[in-house]
Amino acid sequence: MTTTVPDPRTAAALAARHCRTEAALGRVRDAITRLRREKTQVSVAAVARRANVSRTFLYDHPDARAAVAAAMAEAGERRTQMVTDQDEAREATWRERALNAEDGLKAAHVSAYT
Repeated sequence: MTTTVPDPRTAAALAARHCRTEAALGRVRDAITRLRREKTQVSVAAVARRANVSRTFLYDHPDARAAVAAAMAEAGERRTQMVTDQDEAREATWRERALNAEDGLKAAHVSAYT
């Protein structure tokens, strides 16, 4: 097996492509950061629009795909926690109302029999 040295123009083209890819990956990371800061839903389409890259780029590059997937998972966890907190607050309100009603009934029974 022989090893061939790439033509200088080919090497330059590969280096330029690598630089463009790294710049796009930087834009993807920045877009995810902005979406999180703005509390906007993180999706492949939203990141692609903000980063000015194609969705295909996001799917084809493992680093970009992993960053988007991690951001989407984190956003899903935050949403789940927020819904849980809201449910607990609602439950506490109903519990308080039930206790107040029970206290009111007890007071009414006591005053009716005295």
